[in-house]
Amino acid sequence: MDDPPRWECRWPDPVALKVASERILQSRPHDDPQLNRRLPIRVQMEDGSPSNPLISALLVTPWAVERIFWSHPGLPTPPIRHAMPLTADSHGRVATGQGVLLQTPARQIPVLTAWEPEVGHHFIEILLTSTHDIDNPEEAMAIALGKKPPTPPKQSLGDHLNKSISRRNLLGLFR
Repeated sequence: MDDPPRWECRWPDPVALKVASERILQSRPHDDPQLNRRLPIRVQMEDGSPSNPLISALLVTPWAVERIFWSHPGLPTPPIRHAMPLTADSHGRVATGQGVLLQTPARQIPVLTAWEPEVGHHFIEILLTSTHDIDNPEEAMAIALGKKPPTPPKQSLGDHLNKSISRRNLLGLFR
């Protein structure tokens, strides 16, 4: 009888998640049209709540906005449900990309299994599949969460005219 695939769950580490995302970005082709290279990678940890005791973070990347969940590393298995038996990768770990339901007291969340060397096993809920036309991480998070994106303060022509500028920057004012 084959052993079930093993989990490698670690304590949540936002820095490790950012490092893993930057490594993934570096491995993608520079001219990939699905990437918004103007958008920096941002990790924002979320507060736990009684309705969601799992530790989570919002991750903004040049390719998507995702909610990342970590399971407590002391548990033998994460709190998930799956219809098919989980498959193992070549190292005997739970393979990435498998769809499961993450159980919380309030609801079940459809997620994908993921594993990265820096982060270990974690779960990904995709909130926004493309960030191609988004200018900053705050706007990406707001759109992904269904909130109104922050609006930049409006500047009038008078605001520009009251600034001191160099001759070199004069032409840049009207672009």
